[in-house]
Amino acid sequence: MSGETPESDAKEIELKLVFDPEHAAAVLAHPLLASGDGAPPGPRVIESKERELLSVYYDTPDDCLRKAGVFLRVRRTGTGYVQTIKTARAESEFLERSEWECDLPKQGYDLSAAAGTALEPLLSDEVRSALAPRFETMFMRRTFLIDDGGNLIEAAVDQGDIVAGEARARVCELELELKSGSAAVLFALAKRLAETVPLTLSVKTKAERGFDLLDGGEPDFEKALPVDIPPNETCANAFRIATRNCLRQVLANLNGTRQGKPEALHQMRVGLRRMRAAVLLFGDVVDGPERPQIAAELKWIANHLGTARDLDVFSSDIVAPHRAEYPDDPGWKAVEGRVRQARAEAQRAAVEATGSARFRMALLNLGAWIEFGDWTRGENPLAAKPVADYASAKLSRLRRSVVKKGKGLAKLSAPERHKVRIHAKRMRYGSEFFSATFPGKSQVKRCRKSLAALELLQDSLGTLNDIANRRTIFNVGGEHESVTLPVPKVDPGEEKALMKTAKHAYARFADVKPFWKA
Repeated sequence: MSGETPESDAKEIELKLVFDPEHAAAVLAHPLLASGDGAPPGPRVIESKERELLSVYYDTPDDCLRKAGVFLRVRRTGTGYVQTIKTARAESEFLERSEWECDLPKQGYDLSAAAGTALEPLLSDEVRSALAPRFETMFMRRTFLIDDGGNLIEAAVDQGDIVAGEARARVCELELELKSGSAAVLFALAKRLAETVPLTLSVKTKAERGFDLLDGGEPDFEKALPVDIPPNETCANAFRIATRNCLRQVLANLNGTRQGKPEALHQMRVGLRRMRAAVLLFGDVVDGPERPQIAAELKWIANHLGTARDLDVFSSDIVAPHRAEYPDDPGWKAVEGRVRQARAEAQRAAVEATGSARFRMALLNLGAWIEFGDWTRGENPLAAKPVADYASAKLSRLRRSVVKKGKGLAKLSAPERHKVRIHAKRMRYGSEFFSATFPGKSQVKRCRKSLAALELLQDSLGTLNDIANRRTIFNVGGEHESVTLPVPKVDPGEEKALMKTAKHAYARFADVKPFWKA
């Protein structure tokens, strides 16, 4: 459709699930994807097709479009070519993305069709001249048009490869796209499919994975992306923005966690902590009968990752430096061996938990609750109110708690210091969630100072907590030994230095004027 505006200018509403290649046959043979007399009652397939799709993704050599959260794709469908422009704001988009499509007479992009799209503002003369193919996707797509109580859903099973030069990545995905009706049915259908086939919720698009290949492969881990909650956003949408961001961090680090990468496990655990903090922070907005079960499942997942992460930290921050300082000490040598064994066992438990049906269903239930949970169907007046006042009240309460509980930090017991750390962590996550809600220049500066102090306070108190608990960890795996275990040597000045750092960080935080105040 050269020279004209796109034929399609709409929101793409889609849920992505991934599966292992060995489960492809089971996915395609699922009764819900059957048509004809053998199909079960409920959702029914009214049309199915199979075709080969070849897509080329374009960008500049320095990825100008990607950095702006826009992708340009031209796909050969077998009957012609389709140009698609999509937004891809990984930090906040989950189900919905803006999409503009138009037919093309031949291979290659048509920038005249970018008028009125998210691509148009990026098309400087320099960008136009630099656009070139960056990578391709080649896969077979089997589609099933499903009528679910009047809601139309297209289920697409994709199997193939993403190709960037010599690098390749396998594609095994099930995409559920809403053609008409309520988006809530996407989760309902996904959960029914996942009851018998190992399907895992995913957030990474093929475009993201293609650029990962160009960068050298899937990153070992992904830190939390910035959260952007405008001051005039409703409390309900603010909650969704924050929790979608947390869910992204959890899912983006799942593969790395299952591959035994310590930093991926750490970031996944951070994502879960941030999620739990957001649910608590917005508790007045999202309260309802479903919330306790969601909280319980989040805690279950976190507990299964906690031991492995604690031992990772203990090994790197405590054992490794002390083994280097006391290389001939039999106590540290014994601890190192026991911790290594315990880490391996904890990692196996984490992999087993994150590969379980309970875990997969917990993620789907969480996503459904964030978007369409019981809290969205009530009459809570807070949900529709602008978030700025709500954020101010919550942050003020969190700040008072940290300041009060942290007084006389050096005189507190280890359990009391740990409570201070928990409150500081919640304060830090809340500040990160609402950092963009108060955009004044001085407010941004105060927010950065506050966050820096909170991070230092959290880290120093965390190490102090490890030291307080290390006698327990020293003996991990040694409970049944018949001999007395050697006591490792420690630096008596270590605790004193950490406490000095914690006190300094606490004072810095207490001195900063709240950034949510003018």
